[in-house]
Amino acid sequence: MRYIIPLVFLVAGLSSCSRYQYMTLNSPQLSKNDEHQFVFENDTIRLTYDFNGSDGPISVNVYNKTNQPLYVNWKKSALIRNEHALSYYDKNAYFQGSSDGYAYRFGNSRSSLGSFTSTASEFSGTVALPEGMAFVPPGSSISKGLALLSQSGPMVAEIPDSVAEQQLTVDYNLLVAKYRKETFDASTSPVRFKSYLTFVLGSNNTLEFSETNEFFVEEALDTRNMPEDFPLYQPRGDKFFIKYQRQQ
Repeated sequence: MRYIIPLVFLVAGLSSCSRYQYMTLNSPQLSKNDEHQFVFENDTIRLTYDFNGSDGPISVNVYNKTNQPLYVNWKKSALIRNEHALSYYDKNAYFQGSSDGYAYRFGNSRSSLGSFTSTASEFSGTVALPEGMAFVPPGSSISKGLALLSQSGPMVAEIPDSVAEQQLTVDYNLLVAKYRKETFDASTSPVRFKSYLTFVLGSNNTLEFSETNEFFVEEALDTRNMPEDFPLYQPRGDKFFIKYQRQQ
């Protein structure tokens, strides 16, 4: 006699092996803003990194603090992990951004008070640039999605079964999730990487400069719960999650 296993049970059996790891990043160099994004700043630029989402999407906001045009050379910029470089270059030269300006207007006479004015604008479009370059106008910023961190190699942090399983409960001791937690420092983290960005300041300048920023996973939570069912995961700039199949 033939036995037919209903598809619904087959799918349920396969998905039961799916697990999630929720990871929190830190940096030995950079501070975090109110949205837990990583911020690097000097006299010329301000870089704001965000990693929130599935598989660790890397995005950066580049703010030009000077009164000169700034150019980002994506062909000479990369994610570096385990001595392997993943280029940030994308042949699509789209851009978007915003700018803010402030001015003080003096009065016409001694008895007339001056006034502050402010302007704000957003821009988007295309610009004729050498291939692989991005243009950042003075006093403005652009944002770009760079890559997925998961493209750089294995992401699952090994959390042994010997690590005690914790329970997450809500009102009336209702069980919400079971999870295991592991913490790391910069030397023991399973995921360590650098972001390397190359810039040119000024229209007729051929002299480049670069900035390298380091990051590492400092905490990993392992559970069967997907993001919408796991209250310990909150969308913010230093957190991301991965879905994987655990070997039984």
